[in-house]
Amino acid sequence: MSEALLAGLRELAGPQLYRRNAFRVTGLPVDVDRPTARRQQQRLAAALQVGADIDGFGASVDPEEVRAAFDVVLGDPRRRLVHEIFGSWGAPARCGCPESLHVDHDRAVQAHADALDLEPADVLALAMAGRVDDGWATAAAAWTRTLRSAAFWRHLHHRVEQLDDRQLDGSSVDVLRAELPTALVQPLLQLAASAPYPAPFGKSLADWPVPDRDRLVEEAAGPQYTALDALIGELHTRLDSGDAEGTVARMHAQANPALARLEGLAPLDRHRRTATVRNRLAVLLNNCALAQYGQTGRYEGEVRAWLGEAQKLATDPETVRRIRENRDGYVREERDLRDFRAKVEQLRRTHGRHATAQFLRTLLNQTSDAATAAVIREMLAEVDATGTGYHQPSVRPLPSAYRVRRPRWRLVGFVAVCALLLLFCVLYQRVTDVPDAQRVDFHQPDRGANPATVACVAEADDWRDGDSAVAVVDCGEEHWAEVVAYLPLMVESAEYPGDETLSRLARFTCTERMTQFFLSPPTYEAEVIVPDAADWDELNPEANYATCAGRRADDEPLKRQAAVSNPVSAVFPVPMPLTSRRGSHHNAPVGYCVQSTRPFDNRWDEALPIVRCEEPHWAQILGYPHVTGPWPNEDAVAEEAGRACRELTGTRQLPERYTVTAAWPPWWKDASPPNYVACLAHHEDDHWSQGGI
Repeated sequence: MSEALLAGLRELAGPQLYRRNAFRVTGLPVDVDRPTARRQQQRLAAALQVGADIDGFGASVDPEEVRAAFDVVLGDPRRRLVHEIFGSWGAPARCGCPESLHVDHDRAVQAHADALDLEPADVLALAMAGRVDDGWATAAAAWTRTLRSAAFWRHLHHRVEQLDDRQLDGSSVDVLRAELPTALVQPLLQLAASAPYPAPFGKSLADWPVPDRDRLVEEAAGPQYTALDALIGELHTRLDSGDAEGTVARMHAQANPALARLEGLAPLDRHRRTATVRNRLAVLLNNCALAQYGQTGRYEGEVRAWLGEAQKLATDPETVRRIRENRDGYVREERDLRDFRAKVEQLRRTHGRHATAQFLRTLLNQTSDAATAAVIREMLAEVDATGTGYHQPSVRPLPSAYRVRRPRWRLVGFVAVCALLLLFCVLYQRVTDVPDAQRVDFHQPDRGANPATVACVAEADDWRDGDSAVAVVDCGEEHWAEVVAYLPLMVESAEYPGDETLSRLARFTCTERMTQFFLSPPTYEAEVIVPDAADWDELNPEANYATCAGRRADDEPLKRQAAVSNPVSAVFPVPMPLTSRRGSHHNAPVGYCVQSTRPFDNRWDEALPIVRCEEPHWAQILGYPHVTGPWPNEDAVAEEAGRACRELTGTRQLPERYTVTAAWPPWWKDASPPNYVACLAHHEDDHWSQGGI
């Protein structure tokens, strides 16, 4: 008997739960007797055959749907009982129920049906606008009240007696008591699993009185897990063929959006299987970085960005550790390689190609390290061919694997080589002077008097010495940075807002502008010049501006102009931390917004996507109040951070259902702990919103 009841529940449970209800389709009351039901069936069948419109059932009704509905009412009483639960009961008749029970039940049915009638796009629009979808909460509360009523279950026992069929008995009600909560939540699970943005549906699941919710979510997400597992396998196969760039491109285009959908339905903090899939993508991306380094020999750029992304994706501590080891190893290799190349370049400039080639051949004959030999051969080929600068070395391609790999090669001999090279250069005792470049003032009192963009700055030290007159060179020559904009610093107060405030705002607007010139993070970083208190003009806000330049994040020189001549007008999120290790000047500006939800493991010192608050976002930055350390433990940090944010927002009226989160850096235990925390305002349920507070 229980099998038929369960089959009926599972057959009906879905987004069409109420539209397919037999009593809604036929228009019959749930306690209709069989003779009355047969007469209605005959009447409707005759009318539908000739296309007549009787009692609102016109020709638009599907005859097959009507036939199936009457089969439920007149057929197996177990299926009928299931449909009765989801039909409208109306006023109590012969069941002896209190009227309040039928009212509560019908309210639950109507609220649930209304919520299911909402299109997924409408649910997302409500969430994006910062409005809570009360329909789902109302339905969950109404059904919870109904299921907890003893009178509800007495009514079902009464209906078992009235149906008077040997296929039904008291145990049937016990089966329904155990399975009905799951059937009620199944429509929401199916909608969440099929929605492009499942997070609004996923958050509503917590309101329903269903046991073992996490298991049900994983079952609903099963096809997504399967599809992602298959895609990751295909990506590994593509990587094994040697196409690291294509693998990452397809991962970004297909796997990352699929992972975002999966995490919206089955968050990784509650679902180990989600964390496992995320970690597999981290391993894949790590292996792509290793393979790309094996092909190009360059850490900066793609390899560095991919390893950084892999570290953020990783959820297994061992994977995180191995990726960090890979990054640290490459950084050491790149540092040694830069030192070596700089000294070889110095030798070439001071003593010419012949002496440089002779020296490199001597080193090649003396080294036994394969990686060092590969680098020397490539540099030697460059000297022999053109006498120009040196490209990065190519080494043997690194095959990917289904695990985290260590780098295949280390430039272990470069320290000794560089020392020998330095001694060799000193013996010549000759230095070539470089003529002074043209000096230009890049932050003049009149913004319009500044040089036109794009202008190329020769040296970093020259820019950072506090004097806005710096040496510039032709952008076709080697240079350090490129000036791309002079951006107004519009702040609410006419008084000088402070160096920290201006620096944050300038770095945000500058990076935003740089991306339009295709100087995108993390390859490029912003350098800014902002006015000090003496230069601030309270009467002319247009005169208060920042000079914006883009440089390589590794401070390596640019060989040619990197900024495009015709920038695009699109606006991109700006990656900035809330608690930068480089100082609070590098934090995101107050009054701007964090686009995505809180970072994994509260890594507030990592770059988060920052946008202007008119764009969809998760939280708005309210300020950076000062705190004092050191602190004995994390609880003490949390207490003081919370107090500081409460004081900051004490006189400020936040919108309804908003809360404030205090963010502090994971490096609070350092010898020099941070003297501030970040305060973020957002919806209590973490829904996205649009527009500033």
